[in-house]
Amino acid sequence: MFNFDISSISDNISRFCYVTTVFLNTLLIYLTMNHTKQIVGTYRNMIIIFASFGMWFATTNILLFHSYNRCLVYFTLGSAFRNKTSAEYELLLYSTMYGVIISFLAVQFIYRACVLSKPKWTKKFDGWKILIWILYVFIMGVVWSTGVDIAQPDEEIYQYTEREILVNYGVHVHNIPMFSILAYVKKCFLGKKEYVKCFRTLMVSSGGTLLLIVQYTICLVCGIIMYRRMQGSMSSFSCQHEKLQKQFFVALMYQVFQEGCLVFFHLPSLFIFILPFFDTKISFHSTVLIYSFNVYPLVDLLILLKVVSEYKIALKSLLIRFDRCERKMFRVSRYDSWRMGNDIPERWHPRTLDVCCQCEDVNLMIF
Repeated sequence: MFNFDISSISDNISRFCYVTTVFLNTLLIYLTMNHTKQIVGTYRNMIIIFASFGMWFATTNILLFHSYNRCLVYFTLGSAFRNKTSAEYELLLYSTMYGVIISFLAVQFIYRACVLSKPKWTKKFDGWKILIWILYVFIMGVVWSTGVDIAQPDEEIYQYTEREILVNYGVHVHNIPMFSILAYVKKCFLGKKEYVKCFRTLMVSSGGTLLLIVQYTICLVCGIIMYRRMQGSMSSFSCQHEKLQKQFFVALMYQVFQEGCLVFFHLPSLFIFILPFFDTKISFHSTVLIYSFNVYPLVDLLILLKVVSEYKIALKSLLIRFDRCERKMFRVSRYDSWRMGNDIPERWHPRTLDVCCQCEDVNLMIF
């Protein structure tokens, strides 16, 4: 039996993803609210909402996965609450936010497709009506977490995983919040015990797969509509607006490509989900694989910062401003330390030097 202890690596990945995601999403919100002039209205609100969801999703990253023979366990060892029931709600919250993130991406595709093909329909997203779409994505998130909630462990699962969890994590299964799927359960037929596929496990797996197919199909259909309408619709826009629309289209296409890459990267995770049905004698920590889900919000905002030129200009301007402030503070610091050892008139204060910087003697004093 194979046993890979990579919990420390997964913890470091978790911390790195969390800090980076929160910092960059905060930067994206700041740039969108204060340094962008063309990105206005509904899509501006969508960017801010999606960035907020990304930070929330990263914050709820507290879970662990463990695969053991014909069973997959979804649990947590650390929680903000000491109560087991409250920690279970935290696990469900993580599942909810994953469903929200995927659904809100589909909503963004619908909105961009309406902008290009049916501009009048965009009124369905304006003002308070965007709350209806937010309600929709949260409903999808609740449906996703409901599928996880169905996977409540029973006594047979507790008995099956008790020794494995105790050996690998040093805790008793009855003392930790967990959800689990067991591919095969024991049934008695005519006094003979047999292993049969668990209907609950099939229902959880098929329900999650169906939700993903629906959301990705929406993205695919809207992407095709956007591509076909791109050339025809752009003739009615100004050159500047056309450029911005094309940039958002490219950004969304990158997001679709990203989703495809993540699906490919998630193949090991898919393998873990179907592995219990093969009843293989293997046991390992699969936590590191699920961090690809947490990478999604981070990669998404990097796409916007890279593709949309207004973000690049705003970020460059912000860096220049920061550099100027840093140089000014450094110059004042050098002046103060120099003045402590020299009796210098107040008129030679750095503010005066900025005005009189054309004087050669003053330049010598600055440098």
